[in-house]
Amino acid sequence: MARLPNYAVPTGDFIEEWMDANGINAAEMSRRLGVTRKHVSELLHGKVGLSAEIAVALERVTSVSADHWNRLEATYRDDLVRLESEAILAAQYFEVKDFPLRYLRNLGFVSSEKHDKAGIVAEVLTFFRVNSISALDDTWCQGVAYRKTAMANPKSKDLLTWLTAAERSVNFSELEPFDKDALSALLLSLRALSLGDPDRYIPQLIDSLASVGVVLRLVPEVPGLGIHGATRWLDRHPIVQLSVRGKTDDQLWFTLFHELGHVLLHEDRGLYLTDDEDEAEQEADGFAADTLIPPEKAASLPRSRSLSEVERFAADIGVAPGIVLGRVQRDTGDYKWGHQLKRHFRFVYGSADSDTNEAVS
Repeated sequence: MARLPNYAVPTGDFIEEWMDANGINAAEMSRRLGVTRKHVSELLHGKVGLSAEIAVALERVTSVSADHWNRLEATYRDDLVRLESEAILAAQYFEVKDFPLRYLRNLGFVSSEKHDKAGIVAEVLTFFRVNSISALDDTWCQGVAYRKTAMANPKSKDLLTWLTAAERSVNFSELEPFDKDALSALLLSLRALSLGDPDRYIPQLIDSLASVGVVLRLVPEVPGLGIHGATRWLDRHPIVQLSVRGKTDDQLWFTLFHELGHVLLHEDRGLYLTDDEDEAEQEADGFAADTLIPPEKAASLPRSRSLSEVERFAADIGVAPGIVLGRVQRDTGDYKWGHQLKRHFRFVYGSADSDTNEAVS
């Protein structure tokens, strides 16, 4: 993107060029325009604005259209506002620099050169859809309940950035109303998708959940944030967000059903983060474990390092072997075997205007 000049050219400069080219001084110009010499002087130096009346007078004197003079004046006034705005933006950089700028740059939300402080601040504010950092604070502190929780997080800037990255891709007007009963009825068919390929079932998961009014988004984690997933409600819709830390299918499916547990079990004003240690998180863990591996089957889970037993058990209950392996590893505390059963994948976060996530196995 071409950078705009860091100066503003008064319309008077162009008037003075015409005067010089035609051998007319300020006194003569004031007589021709029918205004005082002081007014011409102030006009030439940009101290007064070019009025519509003077633009018409200039058209008669110079044979240059009034529209042209008005456009020059509008450009000058716009540039003045822009330069003042850039100065105000640059002054906010010391606050903005504490946000994960490299992360935002990797996702495509920041593209200004690193020396362009005003440009970076403008892009960060656009990302959060606010006009200033103080407006961001007010919006998140006084907004819906989950935002207040996010602001209280020790890593609030990273968390706000990660949450907003998901919200930027949601068009709430296109969503179906949230249907809790339909979501409950959908769980087993969602679970069965784990047997497929990640590059196919991620879009299927997103579409299936959207059909019952649930937003699912996969957004890369902000380095150091340490959160696998989050659930909150916005515009009467639950937003389930996964970072897929580790990028294995057992973590993906457990975190997904953990977050869906929050949607079905807990009230719709909170912000639920997988790294929290409270009763709600324990309940969501139990919901995920029991949905993926029914309690009546859990007693038969393999306990030895046997890949074939894990695969047979997974086939018996209709889930991916990696899910069963992950459960066995958690139950036994033995994580040093069987990793070839887990499916690894990466996902490509969409552009700022995209509403899709693509998983690649």
